[in-house]
Amino acid sequence: MRTVFHVSTVDQLSYVDAKVRNLLGDDTVSVTAVAVVVDNPAVIDAAAEPDGRERVEAVLAADGGEDGAGGDDAETAFSVCSNALRGATATLDDLPAGVEAASSGVGELTRLQGDGWAYIRP
Repeated sequence: MRTVFHVSTVDQLSYVDAKVRNLLGDDTVSVTAVAVVVDNPAVIDAAAEPDGRERVEAVLAADGGEDGAGGDDAETAFSVCSNALRGATATLDDLPAGVEAASSGVGELTRLQGDGWAYIRP
């Protein structure tokens, strides 16, 4: 199973890493991939701050390991909407390594859901 988290508020960013860890730690669900999609300039700016960077890095480093996803490693991704990025103070270079820009947040969410990803808005 693949899951995408849609993060559109700073509050949601403050706990998305815990939600990802909880999902990957649940051995009753076989998770092969987790993505986080951000579509708000304020969230992008928050993700460039120290606390936000730690949360983004935790998402990118999470993998299910031996305690989750049925023992299989899960791929993780974190992307930001390029439209929202234009409205943010932070740039892609200000975000942790591994964060990618999606052509649009809504487009990325639509594509992933169309490909069978489960959608969660934390």
